[in-house]
Amino acid sequence: MIILNGFPVNITMFPDNTSQVWKLKEGQIETYNKIKWEYSGEGEFIHLAQLKDLIEVENKPVIAYNVLDIPYLPYARQDKEIRNNTTFSLNTFAKLLNSLEFDEISILDPHSHRAIELIKNSREYYPKQAVLKVIDLTKSDVVCYPDKGAVCKYSTKYDVQYVYGEKERDAGSGKISNYKLFGNVEGKNVLIVDDICDGGATFILLATALLNTGAKNIALFVSHGIFSKGLRPLKSAWIKRIFTPMGEVGVHQEQLTYKELPL
Repeated sequence: MIILNGFPVNITMFPDNTSQVWKLKEGQIETYNKIKWEYSGEGEFIHLAQLKDLIEVENKPVIAYNVLDIPYLPYARQDKEIRNNTTFSLNTFAKLLNSLEFDEISILDPHSHRAIELIKNSREYYPKQAVLKVIDLTKSDVVCYPDKGAVCKYSTKYDVQYVYGEKERDAGSGKISNYKLFGNVEGKNVLIVDDICDGGATFILLATALLNTGAKNIALFVSHGIFSKGLRPLKSAWIKRIFTPMGEVGVHQEQLTYKELPL
C-alpha cells in the first residue's frame, strides 16, 4: 500500500493487468509530500513511480519536495555482489528507486549498511524507544543479539546490557545446528532483538540455547515480522511474547511505539 499525506493512493487495475494511479482526493497532493510505502509486492514500485510523476505534473511550475518512508525495504537481504550464484537484487532495486529522485528516503532498520550506500538521499532509523519500552514491559534483564553482525549494528544504538550468540553450522549441510552464547543469562528475563523474522528457525535455535543456559523468560522484538511459518513454531520454542514496531510516517520516526502479537 502507498499512502500519500495520510491517505491511501487510489489505484485502478485494468483487464490487461496494467494499473493507473489517479483520482486522488482533492488537496491530497501538496508541495511538501510525505509518502509511506507499506510494501506488499514488487508491483507497487510502478505505482510509486506513477505517483511521483503525478505529483510533479500537478505541482508545475512549482517543484515539490517529496519524502519517502519505507518501513520494510524490499530486497534488503539480497545484498551480495552481482554474480550468477548469489542474490544481488538490492543493487537493481536501488538503481530503479534512485531514478525517481526522492528528496529524502527513510528506511526502518535496513538489513545491512549496503542499502544506505546504494540508495541516494537515504537514512536509516531504528525503533529505539519501542525497544526500551518493551524492555520495561517484559522486565527484561538483558538483550540478546543473534550474531556479531547484530551486535555491531545495535550495540551503538541501544544503550542496554546485552549478550550475543554465534551460529554453529552442520559441516555437511551448512545449516545452523546450534548456538554458542556469550554472556550470562542464568535466571534472567531475555529480550531477543533483531531486524527480520521470516520462518523463525534462527530464533527457535537461539531460544533453545538461552533456555539451556538458564534463561527464565524469553521475548522477541523484530523490526520486520514476516512470520512466513506463522507464530506457532516460535511459541513452541517457549518464546512467550513477540513485538514489532508501530507508528506513522513523520519527522520523529525514532519515537515509534510497539505492538504485541497475539500468541
